Amino acid sequence: MNESIYNDTKTKNILDLESTIIDRDENLAKIEIATLAIIFLVTVLGNGTVLLALWTRRRYAGRKKLSRMYFFILHLSIADLITAFLSVLPQLGWEVTYRFNGGFVLCKIVKYGQTLGPYLSSYILMATAIDRHQAICFPLTYCSWTSRRSKVMVWLAWAASLIFCIPQLTIFSYQEVSPGVYDCWATFPQPWGAKTYVTWYGISVFIIPLLVLIITYSCICREIWRSSPGELGVRHRQSYQPKPAVNKRIPLISRAKINTVKQTVAVIVMHIVCSTPFISAQLWATWDPHAYESPFLDGSAFTILTLLYSLNSCVNPWIYLAFNRELPRLLLRHYTASSKHYRSTGTGNSTSNSSGLVETTSDLHR
Repeated sequence: MNESIYNDTKTKNILDLESTIIDRDENLAKIEIATLAIIFLVTVLGNGTVLLALWTRRRYAGRKKLSRMYFFILHLSIADLITAFLSVLPQLGWEVTYRFNGGFVLCKIVKYGQTLGPYLSSYILMATAIDRHQAICFPLTYCSWTSRRSKVMVWLAWAASLIFCIPQLTIFSYQEVSPGVYDCWATFPQPWGAKTYVTWYGISVFIIPLLVLIITYSCICREIWRSSPGELGVRHRQSYQPKPAVNKRIPLISRAKINTVKQTVAVIVMHIVCSTPFISAQLWATWDPHAYESPFLDGSAFTILTLLYSLNSCVNPWIYLAFNRELPRLLLRHYTASSKHYRSTGTGNSTSNSSGLVETTSDLHR
């Protein structure tokens, strides 16, 4: 029975691409190694810059407490770094050696870590979407939505991610794939094991978060659309008034909050663009009995496509820096200063020069 499961798994393992390659294509392997190396370097550089900017803002700019949006950005950057160090880097070493040479324990750890980053990124995006939905659609009740609730949502995202990675520990193990050759391989109960797990993974890491994101941001866009005519009308009337109106209407949605929504939507779009091809290909290869007859599945295009699953981790930090112009300005101003005057004023007085940088985005992170 175990031998039958092993043989079937060896021919139909879709979670580990290298296990289906008998004769290694060295040219393709070089492209894979180069792609993974670039993704790893850009991811570490970008997210490291974001974390350094947040630390500098807190340490030297008089902002001792992270705002809610910066708190979400912090954990999204951590999730991207987890993807870099626990998913991309081990896969890069695996591509170099072709066979996994880490042994039984390291096989379990690597396979557990390779799904932690994607889960964590998806669920923190969900928490961010729920928080933004509450702020835009229910601004009055959002005042009572304490920062503790936002933190609880993030910790729940961490807990769910750590739990949903546990099946990787039971599925993958260090096995003898051919006489004298060992590799980190998956074993599924037949005939339903692979279909059940791949379907569950696609639903839990992509489809459910996608539905939550679509619902929340549809409501947000509708609320912004509804508030825009009233806001424009107020501005139009005010332009013809010689003096400010006493009882003028204040827009419920500020430009800063709209900028926050644009930033998050950009991150979500990249998440969908990078994740959809991979998840779709895995589901197709699992459920279509004739998928393995297609040359696309064993071709270079499919291999590179799956490697780009982590591409959003190296794009996200640059989106954060583009939409939060305070962060790159703060880094440049702090680390290119010719003297320590800026650091001392920023540390001693929160209303000094550094506050001028924060002023333009203060409403964005409430």
